[in-house]
Amino acid sequence: MHSPAATKPQARTMAEETENIAGQPVQAVQIAFSQDELSACEKCGRDNAPNRTNCIYCGAELVVRDELISQVKVVANDLEPDALGWTIVAKAKDLARSAAEAELLSLGFSLGDAKGFPTSDALLPIARFSTENLAELARKRLNDIPTAIVSDESLGADKPGLRISKLELDGGVLTFNDFNRGVQESRPVEDLTAVVLGHLQVFTTTTFEKRGMRKRSTVTDESSDVRDSQILDIYFRGRLTPLTIRSTGFDFSTLGSERSLLAAENFERLIAMLRRAAPQARSVVEHADLQNILSGPWPAASRTDGLGRVRTGIGQRRYGRSSTMDNTRQFTKFSRLQALDLDELKR
Repeated sequence: MHSPAATKPQARTMAEETENIAGQPVQAVQIAFSQDELSACEKCGRDNAPNRTNCIYCGAELVVRDELISQVKVVANDLEPDALGWTIVAKAKDLARSAAEAELLSLGFSLGDAKGFPTSDALLPIARFSTENLAELARKRLNDIPTAIVSDESLGADKPGLRISKLELDGGVLTFNDFNRGVQESRPVEDLTAVVLGHLQVFTTTTFEKRGMRKRSTVTDESSDVRDSQILDIYFRGRLTPLTIRSTGFDFSTLGSERSLLAAENFERLIAMLRRAAPQARSVVEHADLQNILSGPWPAASRTDGLGRVRTGIGQRRYGRSSTMDNTRQFTKFSRLQALDLDELKR
């Protein structure tokens, strides 16, 4: 006689297994969004997590509810320097007084870099984004700072300023000479809105290498060259592009007896003269000290060029490579920003 077979325990469903193990709940908190919390994509109609900025299915931008903005992961400064983007901007003195250290750090902005400018009216870029929607989402986190969003297109960095060779102040009128055409123009000093001093730097490294078998290379020589120069941009009301003064090719005789043999001193004295004549104009001279802040959203342009085989000595040829870092475009964007009014941008 066979003993009756033991009764097999009834199989439990997956849901029951996840609800309890040894009488203890496995899932103490809800780890997913409920159906009514999901956001439908306006393009493809599919549901997405409400803290996503782009549809997981078609990539279209999603509308994020205000209460979930703090949970959204927004990546800043992740586009190429020459690509069109949107930048959050604020006054240096407002950033220096801000308590939003964590929020700024999440956007790649170190508040410590701004602490040294507690009285500066200079407008600074905080973070740059590939779309205006992402920039607006990030801006909403900075509630204690007056901010605005500026597009690269509105800065017109590809439009050169008018280089001038001479500037004269006669009463309430500024007269200047076009460097290239020699044409003379005049503007009233009350139309002057901003004066921006810049420090341009082009750093070039040239490397020569010897290539052996199996594509092995040995660097045989390396040289570096740094070219520094100053530039002064002068803005007038109703004109986006500035008058531009460079350290070479400009006649500083307008300074009279205050004219110096040093270009740096001439720039300082010319700025002082313009400040006295047009006290309403914003004067920004901090560019050289703001490199750490500017390099995040607006890094200097970099380029590497192959030089091919270059003669480096008698009977010697080496493969050359030239790498260049140039902050000219970075300054241009910074300079154009200073000509804008933050209150007007916020409207």
